[in-house]
Amino acid sequence: MSTNFLTRRNFVQAAAISAASIDTRLHAQTASPPNESGPTTSTVEDRDRRMRWWHEARFGMFVHFGLYSVLGRHEWAMEEEGIPVEEYQQLAKRFNPQPHAARAWAKLAKTAGMKYMVMTTKHHEGFCLFDTKLTNYCAPKQAAGR
Repeated sequence: MSTNFLTRRNFVQAAAISAASIDTRLHAQTASPPNESGPTTSTVEDRDRRMRWWHEARFGMFVHFGLYSVLGRHEWAMEEEGIPVEEYQQLAKRFNPQPHAARAWAKLAKTAGMKYMVMTTKHHEGFCLFDTKLTNYCAPKQAAGR
């Protein structure tokens, strides 16, 4: 029996240490509204304002959702379970989430008092939940059709 397991105490301790080590000014990713003349940039003040809001909101949900959900697994399932890439990519033909699922998540988050939700729309395996001209490996061009 291995004694190298993750306890709740170890997890919370590791999460606290990790969170304390992040300089949010360096790692903040900003979202700007589309601009016909190209990407926009935000000011340091704007990023700081948004980061203050995020820190004050304190409670939110990050949703990792993708092909691994078809298997009922986590986002690193392909790597950690040794699923061959070709086999994993076939999951795109079965990935067809129902619209009510996202509504249920939003309702749950709101009921719990969460102030925000962040949806991971493309994970490391490359499958996009959005339409793109760069690849057919995306939900709108596969089983989901949207």
